[in-house]
Amino acid sequence: MTREGDQMDYLKIAEEFSGKYPDYKNDVWNFNQYLEKQWKNSLSDENIRFLLQGLNVDFLLDSLIFNVEERKIYKRKNAAKKYATVIGIFFDYIRKNTDIQNPTLFQAISFNRLRENAYMKRMMAYINGCDKLQGVVELEGIGRSEAEKVLSWSDNQLEDEGKWYCDIEMKIVDEIAFRKAMAALGMKMMLIYGFTYRDLRKFKMDQYDSVRNTIKINELELRLPINMGVQMKRLKDFLRKNNIKNEQGFLFVNAQGEEWGETTSTSGIPDLLSPLIGSTSVTSIVKYGIRQLLKAGLSDSIIKQITGASDTLIKGCIAHDDEDIERIVNNKLVQVELYYQF
Repeated sequence: MTREGDQMDYLKIAEEFSGKYPDYKNDVWNFNQYLEKQWKNSLSDENIRFLLQGLNVDFLLDSLIFNVEERKIYKRKNAAKKYATVIGIFFDYIRKNTDIQNPTLFQAISFNRLRENAYMKRMMAYINGCDKLQGVVELEGIGRSEAEKVLSWSDNQLEDEGKWYCDIEMKIVDEIAFRKAMAALGMKMMLIYGFTYRDLRKFKMDQYDSVRNTIKINELELRLPINMGVQMKRLKDFLRKNNIKNEQGFLFVNAQGEEWGETTSTSGIPDLLSPLIGSTSVTSIVKYGIRQLLKAGLSDSIIKQITGASDTLIKGCIAHDDEDIERIVNNKLVQVELYYQF
């Protein structure tokens, strides 16, 4: 972290950020091209702090326009949206890890995108209206850092069944805490297996084997991670001890035993996600899970069997600029029959 009086090495900060978030490296580099053009000096010049403290949303928007219209780096709306998102995260990183003071810009970046002067509202207005960008903005899956936030929060909700009682001695169930615990387990299952909400809400108790620590999905028996198995058993035992059940045997229920409804809002997941990842999108965590299955080398047909996802949803989980995907595809190709004879 830089302190007042220390030399300001912007490039070092950018490299540290790119090292922490390697998927964002190209976008930060593209931003630096615009920054260098405007600054006309070395980006390691300590006086760059004065430029950074005077930047506003217009400057960041102009950097996107520069990379779309002049350099023609971004040709699709999804790629442009990723750039806008990354640069917002980058400046939040600068706010947290340096002594740079730019409250107007930092506040605009943190604003909900519905606000008139919000950073993302401005960026998306340009992206959606730009005829030089192809396609439509698809909902993206969350990244690793966001997944870790969801997992950490979820584990906190599931670590102790005592949290699910208003009065533990009288065995009075705290409906809000119990709802959070159910949502937490649901989100974990989405993240690791890519379950769609539609299929998750139909999951039944008898599909879970606490002895074998497995769940059965469409004739596939899937092992649970040890910690998740403990958490699922804890919830199952809680349901039994408090006589929370429904005739259909669904696992995901409220404190009265009523199963989750057709809309995601009945699970509470969207509202719980918002403070964690800045979005209420349940699909974004489903996409993260499906993307991990793709990276693990599972075929589309197996993924559909596990998740209930459509071809369109699965296709939308592949990031075309993801180096991991390229590596995985190439590793799989060498296993093709007669590969070395081609």
